[in-house]
Amino acid sequence: MADRTRTTTNGTGVPRSRNGASSAGVRRNLFQNQLTRRPTAGSTSTSAETLHSDVDILSDTSEIVVRDKHGEIELGDPPTPMMEDEDELPLDHRQECEKERQRLAEAVKHHQMHRHAMTEQPEELLEAVRASLRAKVAALAEDNWMFEPEEQPRG
Repeated sequence: MADRTRTTTNGTGVPRSRNGASSAGVRRNLFQNQLTRRPTAGSTSTSAETLHSDVDILSDTSEIVVRDKHGEIELGDPPTPMMEDEDELPLDHRQECEKERQRLAEAVKHHQMHRHAMTEQPEELLEAVRASLRAKVAALAEDNWMFEPEEQPRG
């Protein structure tokens, strides 16, 4: 009695067995065009040759693993990364922030030391602050893609 499968119906009225498989039909294979069939004993040699050549074309164009003529995996040398100058290497976020703080602190010190000598508005200090703000806005604009909503798939 425990061996009996209990059938229920899903929302579309198709009977389903206990393990969730549909008993109304066979599932279609999504990768049907990539399957290869072996020729039957009664088939002609031309169909076998055609199937064999199709397999060769398929293996040449869609293989993820590169194999040699004996079917062994072919491992080549990994690509060497290009070495960059140390000046061009990107700084991590903390180093960039520290550099920016130091630059602004020096601009403020310079302004405080020469404040009495200058009778007009501190243009250098304002320009340094503006440059800092422009850099921060540019960094936020680069990262804006992270905050955009993802497109919902239609269908």
